[in-house]
Amino acid sequence: MRTIGSERLPSTARSARATLAGLALAAALAGCAPDANRNIQATGFNGYLNQIGRACAPLMIGSTELSLMIQYNSVNENYNYFVDVTSRLYYRQMSPDSYRQGVTGFFGPGSSNEKSFQCIFANLPANPDPLPPRGVITY
Repeated sequence: MRTIGSERLPSTARSARATLAGLALAAALAGCAPDANRNIQATGFNGYLNQIGRACAPLMIGSTELSLMIQYNSVNENYNYFVDVTSRLYYRQMSPDSYRQGVTGFFGPGSSNEKSFQCIFANLPANPDPLPPRGVITY
């Protein structure tokens, strides 16, 4: 048994907590776009993301500078959203107009938005890599 405060938990309770935490994490990740977790099978998308981080710098949408987030592989709500929606654009699951509308709605309007969008769209490959299999996340 393990003691937490004055409460003693049997091993099965600890095991159940760990299982629930793992299931919650898996459920959260299941709703993400294929590359939202930097799937190593998605080398084409990861290369594209790094390319726009360099080619479009400063990549400003609203008041958010995304090139630095890409460079440092930030983990926060803004970066997660950007990677998710950009992977949908890359794999042609979202049109450029829908992408522009969604990203502007999330990050807000800004004087650099149009320049950043044009750079993002100009760097899209004509033939992206195939979409990685769903549910496969390897690091």
